[in-house]
Amino acid sequence: MAETLVPRHWVMRALYAALCVLLVFAYLLPLGHLPPKLAGPDLVMALTFAWAVRRPEYVPALLVALIVLAMDLLLQRPPGLWAALMVIGTEALRRRAAGLRDLTFAAEWASVASTMVAITVAYRIVLMLLMVDQAPLGLSLMQLLASLLAYPLVALVSHGLFGVRKRIPGDLDNRGQRA
Repeated sequence: MAETLVPRHWVMRALYAALCVLLVFAYLLPLGHLPPKLAGPDLVMALTFAWAVRRPEYVPALLVALIVLAMDLLLQRPPGLWAALMVIGTEALRRRAAGLRDLTFAAEWASVASTMVAITVAYRIVLMLLMVDQAPLGLSLMQLLASLLAYPLVALVSHGLFGVRKRIPGDLDNRGQRA
C-alpha cells in the first residue's frame, strides 16, 4: 500500500496552518503586564518564507493570504496591507526557489533578507502615504532585525523537525513529474 490517503503536500499545508495558528496564539497571550522593551521577530513571516524557498507547494498564495489577513484582524493592523505584501514576497521567493536550490544557505538567507526588507519598507511607505499611525521606526527596524536573525533557526527547525527540505533534481513534484 504505497499510496497514502492524503497527499503529503496537503498534510504539510495543514501543518503550516497549524503552526501559524499556534504562533498567533502565542502572540496574543498576555505574558507580561508591561510592554516589552524589545520587539520580537515575526516568526510567521520567517516560517512562510522558509517554506516558500524550500517547498513552494506547501504555502499556496491563498493560504498565506488567509492566514496573514486573519493576523491583521487579530493584531489590529490595517487589514489586508501586510497580507498583500506577504503574498507578493512569498510569490517572489517562490519564483526564485528553483534558482536557489543549488546555492548555499547564505544565498538563500540573502534572498529572504532582501524580501523581508523590501516588504517592511513598502509597508511603512504605504502607511506613511495614507497617514496611518504606525509603530516607531526603531521598533520596526528592531523587529526586522530580529526576524532576519531568527530565519536561520526557523529554517533549521523546518528542515530538521518538519522535513521541509529543498528539492533535489531527482525529486518528483505533485503530478509525479521530475523536479
